[in-house]
Amino acid sequence: MTRSAIRFFHGDFIGALRWNPLIFIVLCGVTIFDVYAVAVLTTGARRFRLAQLTIAEKKVMRVLVIVLLLANWIYLLSRPPAIF
Repeated sequence: MTRSAIRFFHGDFIGALRWNPLIFIVLCGVTIFDVYAVAVLTTGARRFRLAQLTIAEKKVMRVLVIVLLLANWIYLLSRPPAIF
């Protein structure tokens, strides 16, 4: 996770994706949110609000998060050890 973040912040996005795909996606999401937050604060625009999720939508989100975590874990265990 740390190596992926270091590569991400140095601009090596392919390297960050190879180290840990899930952390890469999270860092991209945080970056997009930060840009959005700065734009809203500087322009005074209305904030985007999400509607309340139904029970079925919450269940789908939970399953999606679990599947993403398992897929990332399998990827990390299946790749060969890196040579530094």
